[in-house]
Amino acid sequence: MTGLDIGRRFDARPLLLPWPYCPHILIGGETGSGKSGVCNSLVGALAALINVAICGIDLKLVELSPWRDRLTVLAVTPAEADQLLVDLRNLIRERAQFLMTNGHRKWRDEFGPWVWLIVDELAELQALDADTLAGAVTTPAEAQAVLRSGRNNQQIRTALLGSLARLARFCGVTIVGATQYPSAEVIDQQIRTQLTVRIMLRVASGEQVNVCLGQGYGSSISPKSIGPSERGGLWIAGLPDAVEPVRGRAHWVSDDDVTARTVATRHLTPDHATVFSGEATRLAIAAPPPRSDQ
Repeated sequence: MTGLDIGRRFDARPLLLPWPYCPHILIGGETGSGKSGVCNSLVGALAALINVAICGIDLKLVELSPWRDRLTVLAVTPAEADQLLVDLRNLIRERAQFLMTNGHRKWRDEFGPWVWLIVDELAELQALDADTLAGAVTTPAEAQAVLRSGRNNQQIRTALLGSLARLARFCGVTIVGATQYPSAEVIDQQIRTQLTVRIMLRVASGEQVNVCLGQGYGSSISPKSIGPSERGGLWIAGLPDAVEPVRGRAHWVSDDDVTARTVATRHLTPDHATVFSGEATRLAIAAPPPRSDQ
């Protein structure tokens, strides 16, 4: 049985995410619940794979920075995040054109790198840019103008991420959104509905259970089903072999583990040009492989 090993189910079987055609993923859990451990388990599993480009957005400068040497792109400011989202949107458009032109239904290993976008924290990405709002504002009129600009940027960023989520999967791009604020007010609905593998750690309310696992589960799965001492305990919905959410626990990943995995795998990191210049796709277009996916 193959897949991305991120932990163990409660029946002791490995907790595997599908590979390579993994649906987009939502990871939700309050502070101290083990969300970082799930992200580290996932990035660590991806890091060991050949032909995988990992891109990260980490506006808090905490979670993904230790993986920097294994990341093709790490965006740590709103401007860098916007540029990465635009680059990914252009990449998906180019890949979709390639698939259509050559009669393929989905991305394959020989076409170019699999690309994973890890967003931590979704709430920060969809919030107004505090640094911009706190800039050179001296009058009420300037404050209103900055607020309008910030809201426009917020809406554009949310729309870009939603567009990526709708179009990305069969172009070899998978999106992971992590948040410690899993609420309908924080996570835009057009994004949330596209993140169909749902990983819920400890949360505070039934409404958050519904946001994490899907509408209706808040009445059957208690937010207290994962106790305060059970760091890394989780429910996961959307696995291809399970109709109902599965109970499990993420692997424990220490800072030393992250450092060791980064050092051991950084030579596998595709550079920015390899991923985003389209060179790999142009080569595939020049000599398309046999159509074995139909």
